Amino acid sequence: MTQIFKKPYLLFFSILLFFTPLIFVTNTNELFEFPKMFFIYFFGLFIIFFFISDLIINSSKKTKLIKPSIVVFLFVFFTFLSTVFSSHILTSLSGYYSRFNDGLFSYLVFFGLYFVAINRLNGKDLFKLLKISLLPIIPISIYGLAQHLGGPNILWSLPAVERAYSTIGQPNWLAQYMSILLPICLLFALTDDFNNFKYWLFIYSLGFFCLWVTYSMSGLVGFIFGVVVLSLLLAHKRSTQHLLFVSVPKDIFIRIVFLFAISFSISITNIGLFRGKVNDAVIDTKKTISIVKKVYALSNDYEISDPGFIRIELWKSTFNLIKSSPKVFLIGTGPETFPYTFQPFRNTKLNYSSEWDYVFNKPHNYYLELWSESGIVTLLTYFVLLCFLFKKLPLFLYPSLVAFVTTNIFGWPTVSTTIFFWFLISWADIWNKEPIR
Repeated sequence: MTQIFKKPYLLFFSILLFFTPLIFVTNTNELFEFPKMFFIYFFGLFIIFFFISDLIINSSKKTKLIKPSIVVFLFVFFTFLSTVFSSHILTSLSGYYSRFNDGLFSYLVFFGLYFVAINRLNGKDLFKLLKISLLPIIPISIYGLAQHLGGPNILWSLPAVERAYSTIGQPNWLAQYMSILLPICLLFALTDDFNNFKYWLFIYSLGFFCLWVTYSMSGLVGFIFGVVVLSLLLAHKRSTQHLLFVSVPKDIFIRIVFLFAISFSISITNIGLFRGKVNDAVIDTKKTISIVKKVYALSNDYEISDPGFIRIELWKSTFNLIKSSPKVFLIGTGPETFPYTFQPFRNTKLNYSSEWDYVFNKPHNYYLELWSESGIVTLLTYFVLLCFLFKKLPLFLYPSLVAFVTTNIFGWPTVSTTIFFWFLISWADIWNKEPIR
């Protein structure tokens, strides 16, 4: 830990990864995303200017800078291009009001932090930062469980909530954050020294419990996909060592039993809203395959929600927006302009859903969001970026990346997950450093 204070950039990025998910306020219109984003703006710009000052002061040393990967640069460049031709340039610069994330300014700050990271961090720093990024699971989970179970009203004056959202701000956002980090926690629980197992078990148990009581289907699916990938990777490792058909070591078997028992106990004793969500999925499937579709805004025997139906109609409407003109198809309407440009293309069937009176500001699919706001060129560049990450990142980070990609099918990255995603991008480049000649 003392090494962190001897290395300023390691300290800076530790602060960024640890505190960003924890920050929220109680006196603004948007309590969670807004303060998180402004923390990144202020502290991120401080890191960038510190780096520039470092270069100027030590200019005599002629340090060779590491150039950013071309795919990362192109992704930011095409976002810039879409902003130039935006239908509402101020929103595309700053981001949608109250959140101020995903606008061009945020991309530039994240890109700046990425450039600092690839030039000032090394492999050992990355592993330290990875473990530090897992520590917020503890306070976030405790707060989320207190929300759900109805703990002491110290930090809030509301009764217990059905779906935890903790310091992240919304159940699905919290679930995405947990689904990305928990596979890494599982990996450490299975592979770290046995003396440390109890610590990883504690963190995982809190995190999984908190993930479960978000009752987020997308988050749970992302987590399951991540665990499946982790299991396949561990099985592949044993097969390459010719251990696939050899009995699992006793200490590993004990760990697996503990992890499974805790996961099963939490899930079986807290079915809660998942029972209704399964019912929703069945009803939505029947609606999709039925020749005559009947959709009701309210019904005595169906009062939970119809998320599947809403998303399908929302995606159809978004695609109508995408194909409305060659300009939108190619370079989009501009980052974060979806709330303004979507309304003329809103499917009337949404008026007969449980969210008939909502003004949708996201298509609830990050890939459609990129396409509609930044165009097909940016979307394809983003897919190339994902392929770049799968090629360059170490295998043990695949489960987190798979969970991230999966949850984005049903949602979008928030500030907390975005900063971790850019951390993964930095990791991929630091593994393959190349000085600028």
